[in-house]
Amino acid sequence: MKYKILFSQVPPFILLFLFLSLNSRAQMPGTDKGIPEVPAFKLFLVGDAGEGDTTGAALLDLKAQLLANPNSAVIFLGDNCYLKSFFLLPVETGGFNGSKVAIRRMMSQLDILTGYKGFACFIPGNHDWWNHQNLKKGKNLLLAEQKFVEDTLRTFNALQNHEEGTFLPTNGSPGPVARVFNEGKIRIVFMDTYRLIMAEAGNNPEDSILLNTFFGELKRQLTEASERNEKIIMVGHHPIRSAGKHSKPLPFWQKLSKRFADSNTNYPPYHRMIVRLDSLLKEQHYPGIYYVSGHEHSLEYFYSDSMHYIVSGAGSKIDEVEIESCSADEQCLRWNEAGFFEIDFYGEKEKVLMYHRKDSRSDVQVQCVAGCK
Repeated sequence: MKYKILFSQVPPFILLFLFLSLNSRAQMPGTDKGIPEVPAFKLFLVGDAGEGDTTGAALLDLKAQLLANPNSAVIFLGDNCYLKSFFLLPVETGGFNGSKVAIRRMMSQLDILTGYKGFACFIPGNHDWWNHQNLKKGKNLLLAEQKFVEDTLRTFNALQNHEEGTFLPTNGSPGPVARVFNEGKIRIVFMDTYRLIMAEAGNNPEDSILLNTFFGELKRQLTEASERNEKIIMVGHHPIRSAGKHSKPLPFWQKLSKRFADSNTNYPPYHRMIVRLDSLLKEQHYPGIYYVSGHEHSLEYFYSDSMHYIVSGAGSKIDEVEIESCSADEQCLRWNEAGFFEIDFYGEKEKVLMYHRKDSRSDVQVQCVAGCK
């Protein structure tokens, strides 16, 4: 039997209740708390994207978002090119060297910026230094990549920063280098964490001076940003927190060479660097700060002690991460598919989104990770 409801038979107070309920559900979550429906600015984060000779599915998904959102910035989080440097070993320690293969792998990323009207920046990772412990050797190779990125993007006239600032920090410096976006409301601090690991591994006065200078300047920049009520985003290739293969105990074969060992959080210089970074952030208590990295070939998000930790290293390579429950005082998410992160900025609020897909034949999935309500 079918039933018909005549609105003339419904009491007026019930009609008013239904109208208000439907109207509130049509709004974006959080709108009633003063969050606009459209974000003021978007930040896209992708890392370790230098494996493919052609543009992969994750980068094509990113391209679509960039072209649709010109009021935004995208950061490539290091390891921008992978090459094998040991012929007999099935490992890649190399990076950009100007070869045809290296150029194809760089252009697979740079090409997605064609026609993009926002800001774009590449930062270095350990592969961009070729995992060298020798400063001179590593720096020469890094500078070749920097020049290639800057020269190529200089011809991308639609980019707002095509003339400068597409590769940060520059010239092998650890930084920190700050850039302000969204009319002075967002401060992004760029760091070369592999250069810091090299200095932590050194035993000469110059390394100590470099580290003291870096952390002193970082503290100054963060304090200044906090005083100006700017949202702080720190970006460096190496994670402070992660659950990927680089966070596991060093296997025997990695202990044979520093060029393998220095990628692992248990490598003493790497461990000292992340302890100093994390301690500075927590001692100064910059609430709501984001620390964004790549390195682990996965998508990970942690929230603890009022700090956001994002690992976006699944631009072209995927490693399995352990999916396990988090402690009671933190949020976390770990994903084993290619993709990238997006942070949407709504005044005093942010929303973190994760884009991921299983393979090129499957559809892209978008998952809200934080700030969803």
